[in-house]
Amino acid sequence: LIAAALMVATASVGVAQWTSSRADGHAPLGVMGEHTHEKGEIMLSYRYMLMYMEDSRVGTEKVSDASIVDPAGFGFMITPTTMPMQMHMLGAMYAPADIMTLALGVPVVVLGMDHMTRTAGTFSTSSKGIGDLKLTGLIQLPKWDRQSVHLTAGVSLPTGSISKMDVTPASAPNETQLPYPMQTGSGTWDLIGGVTYLGGQVDNVSWGFQGMGTFRLNTNSHDYKQGNHYMGTGWLGYLFVKQISLSLRGVINRVENIKGADPALVSLESVVPTARTNLRAGTRADLGIGLNAYVMSGPFRGLRLAVEGLLPVYQKLDGPQLEVDFTLIAGAQYTIF
Repeated sequence: LIAAALMVATASVGVAQWTSSRADGHAPLGVMGEHTHEKGEIMLSYRYMLMYMEDSRVGTEKVSDASIVDPAGFGFMITPTTMPMQMHMLGAMYAPADIMTLALGVPVVVLGMDHMTRTAGTFSTSSKGIGDLKLTGLIQLPKWDRQSVHLTAGVSLPTGSISKMDVTPASAPNETQLPYPMQTGSGTWDLIGGVTYLGGQVDNVSWGFQGMGTFRLNTNSHDYKQGNHYMGTGWLGYLFVKQISLSLRGVINRVENIKGADPALVSLESVVPTARTNLRAGTRADLGIGLNAYVMSGPFRGLRLAVEGLLPVYQKLDGPQLEVDFTLIAGAQYTIF
């Protein structure tokens, strides 16, 4: 629907030159690496993301926690019930040339998970730490007919942990290895690649599309590798005034299952779904709305404040697996001209 509206707008109205010096000059905050910079420009950014997960799903159908731990149901001893995932992302971008922008992303991850046991007991685990650093280069292709395309290529470094531990009822008072969703890193060198299209800004309307993929290059030191991740998104922005804009966005994420298995978790595969490598894949479609504010003059010229909220409209999971309830992203970007 969003794509159709944008194509109609492009065909019927003359496209103006894209400029970043207005509130919709960047994509919604949840889109990473969607713009390049001119030679010498520096941009610093901070994003806070909260993804909240509750209830489990098999395919497109919800399943109860009781059925997951029922011996006559899925037969697990334990099931996760909720999981808030928080991430603080520090970013920096620098353009050594008009055709090349370098980007660095440093994530700090805070994870929590509540569980229910077959005997109706409850317990929680948590982990936190630095995630996998992202180093990318954005290559600006020649612009045509006032439109813009750039390519993204880079790597994700295995700086996050795959050895996070915590105390569980079965291990108390000792700590034990936590399942895959509670680790802050992948443990592998990953290739990042994608393409971004900016169609221009027509009067008070702007739009764009992005496709991005993360590809696991090797097996980590715990004998597994996370599944590849594919993402496609399109957005539409509306400018109320040059300082304030609203955005609408659609996004589809596809994650593949884990290949291999951590030897420390093999014994838990029949105990809890999060230890199963074949229950991590899924496809999710979200719709989001965002608000952006841009400072155009004064000592804070180039500062952009933004918030975006997304709700899932479709989820199909290899499960039982926790489904996403909502995602919230808030942050700031400051361009040094």
